[in-house]
Amino acid sequence: MRCGLGQLGIAPRGHAADGKDDRDGRQPEGDSNGDQDGYWVGHLGSSVAMAADGRTRIGAGLGLLDPSNEVVRLGFGCAGLMQLPSRRARQRLLAEAFERGIDHFDVARMYGLGMAEAELGRFAVGRRREQITIATKFGIDPGSPRLARLQGPARFAMARMPALREAARRRGGGPREPRRYDAIGARASLETSLRELGTGHVDFFFIHDPGPADEVDLDGIGELCEGLVERGTVGAWGVSGDPDPCLDLVRAGGMGVLQVRDDIFAPVVDEAELPPRIGFGVLAGALTRLQRHLAVESRRRRWSAAVGRDCGSAETLAALLLADALERNRGGGVLFATTRRERLGAAAALAAQASNRAEEPALAAFRQCLRDDFGPSRAAGG
Repeated sequence: MRCGLGQLGIAPRGHAADGKDDRDGRQPEGDSNGDQDGYWVGHLGSSVAMAADGRTRIGAGLGLLDPSNEVVRLGFGCAGLMQLPSRRARQRLLAEAFERGIDHFDVARMYGLGMAEAELGRFAVGRRREQITIATKFGIDPGSPRLARLQGPARFAMARMPALREAARRRGGGPREPRRYDAIGARASLETSLRELGTGHVDFFFIHDPGPADEVDLDGIGELCEGLVERGTVGAWGVSGDPDPCLDLVRAGGMGVLQVRDDIFAPVVDEAELPPRIGFGVLAGALTRLQRHLAVESRRRRWSAAVGRDCGSAETLAALLLADALERNRGGGVLFATTRRERLGAAAALAAQASNRAEEPALAAFRQCLRDDFGPSRAAGG
């Protein structure tokens, strides 16, 4: 049984469902800056069969995680949602994902400087809430809400000024102050998340991106989350972030799900004791590295001949990387993020094809090329 918001002592926040435009200085529609995985999938819809009508259900039964060949196992990541210029555009993007069979949506308290959860809540209001699964996270301060209106213009400027973008990247990649994750912060964050999402429960609740220097009160968080699971406020809890710190926490025990960055050049160790997992970040870094590697004509020809496709194409490489991530994680799922509606259909079709092993011969050849050029530890799923 799922509990109401009253069990956490909070009231739901109202959400407008009329799709009103609220232009607020975010970047103009059509700018690809920040368009994560979808930037690379491109126009593959015409070359593959579209996904079946069935839902993807990453979170089906909270086992996450139906390994059958009929599910697409693709979720939508909302980290870049607030980069779109209007509420109407954001709602259309979420609706397009849902219509394409994607019914798992991943958000966090800090996404969009604290505004992304409310946007997802507007989409999920009413009967649709029971048709989707929602994951949110705690532990990173979203910052001042007043800064949210500046994020669009800032990204718009950086998209057109490479030097500014590189300076921001260098600053963002520097050391940060250690964070503390504890039960008090988790409860407060969840109360806010439920209010913003306008719901009485979330399906997954994650510790957000802990680092080696951070302090994590795993016992206190575990006791809180297990109680929330028993009451139905949380479906399952776990940790989301980079592999090493996340795996250390998971091995300490108690978590029901793992969400982890999963790069083909550093694949997640497939350990029997690990809980079901969701992968993210499977395209961006790996694709850039492969494109640089295959800029050498002799390599591109060799890989293309082996795989049977043009490996000089970003779309081909993206398809193979997504297929690899899904095949390596047949008991889990993969997050996909984009701000372009037209890319969702291609991604869903690729995921359906990967789930049905339609890519297996090409994928096996792709993995062999990786091993030949980068060493036997790469492409561990092959």
